[in-house]
This record gives sequence, structure tokens and C-alpha cells, in this order.
Amino acid sequence: MRKSVNAGLAIALIGTLTWVPQSFAATYGSVSHIHDVKVFGDRVLLNTHEGLYEYLAANLMKKIGRDDFDVMGLAPYGRTLYSSGHPGANSNLPNPIGLLSSTDGGKSWKKVSLQGEVDFHMLEVGKNEIYGADSSSGQLMYSSDRGKKWRKLGANKYSDIAVLGTKSGSALALASGKLLQTTNAFKTTTSMKSSLKWSAVEIVGTTLYASSGKAIYRSVDSGKSWKKIAMLSTEIGSISVNAKIFVAVTAEAIFVSRDGGKNFKS
Repeated sequence: MRKSVNAGLAIALIGTLTWVPQSFAATYGSVSHIHDVKVFGDRVLLNTHEGLYEYLAANLMKKIGRDDFDVMGLAPYGRTLYSSGHPGANSNLPNPIGLLSSTDGGKSWKKVSLQGEVDFHMLEVGKNEIYGADSSSGQLMYSSDRGKKWRKLGANKYSDIAVLGTKSGSALALASGKLLQTTNAFKTTTSMKSSLKWSAVEIVGTTLYASSGKAIYRSVDSGKSWKKIAMLSTEIGSISVNAKIFVAVTAEAIFVSRDGGKNFKS
């Protein structure tokens, strides 16, 4: 059953989801494990153990493409999707699959780099930059040329990254709930003062969005100040935002807003 409610009200559950940073597991329809939720254009995508799906409504999803692989990391930029993970039983891809890209919304994929070398469980993409957290080595890796060449940045300490795009190497990251800023691809970081403990951060243009507890905040001054724009019924583990859609994920549901976070549907 689908319900439309104000962000401050209780929302119908879509199933029992157990939140883990950067992933959540569930038995949800025919899918046994949902890793994350991403907005892409006017669609909401689920990267799962069984492949890539489009989320249509509670307990209603549609498989995208025929590629048989476990889509672990997933990141959109413009009209391109990037992914990483493991091949399925009927796949000819190497294990791990490295970095793949798709320009047809996930219907088909092509190899970019690092095939047989890395399994990115977290991917964050900017205009030319990509950050990836490799699950095998624990390394955070960085590319400034859309994934052609990579360098290791050391052990990953971050639960979320947002690529700023103001200049190469500029990004925000979360570490133990604290918001950090870098201008040199994490060679050094500066802590951004806040009394809040953050769970996720995203950027759309020059506007920042972040979640803390049950609330969603927006900043239009590069994180110097924040305005609460929505309150959900339970704590938020992840958000994904673009100019058309706002998605927030809790331990109980996937919430979708198409009016800038004023109202959510699940």
C-alpha cells in the first residue's frame, strides 16, 4: 500500500530493513539483499545482490538490464552510471568486476578499469573525479580522469563522501558522524564545526544536504549554517538527492520526495 504524508508524520513501512552503514539488508520481494538507493534522473535505483532495479513503489520494483552481477557500489553523474561488485553465476566478468560504466541507464555496461582488482562498496563521482572504497584492501582510491588511472589514499576512514566540484580534489566526507572538508583529495582535512552528528551528506550544484538523526538539513553557504527542511519518523541512514528527487532511507522504509523534501511517499 502506498501512502502520501507530510515529512513530519509516520509513514507506512515497506518491510523490515536492518540498517548498516553504506548498506542495508532485506528480504524485499524477490531481492534478498539491497546495498543502497540512488536517484538517477527521474528514477530511483536499487543496487542489489541480484542486479540493478528501479524502485517504483513499496514492494514494487523492476529489474534493469540482463547483466548478471552483484551491484555493490553505484554512483550516478549526469547521464552516466558507474558501478562495481561481483559477477553472478552466469557472468563472464572477472571477479571482482572493477569499475563499470553505463550510458543507457544500466541496461548495458562497459569495462572502465581495475577488472579483477577491486570491489568498490562505496563509489562517489564528480565531473571528472571518482572516489572508491575497495572492500578487499580497505583502501580509499581516487581518480581524477573518470576512472582511467587511480591512486591509493590509504585506509578508508569515511562513511560518506560528496564531491564538491569547485576544483579538483575538493570534497566533503563523514567520519564518525563529523563533517570534514578537503581541497587536496584527502591529503589533509579540516573539521567543519557542528553540534550535530551526521549520517549522510550530498551535494546538488552548490547546495548541501545532510541527515542527522531523524532530520534532513540544507546548507546554501558551504556548510557554515544549516536549516532543517524535513523530519522523518525514524533515524535516517542514507540520502540521495538530485534536482528532481530526494530519497531518504531508514531502517524501516525508503522515502521519496519530488517536491524538495516537503512531502515524502513510501
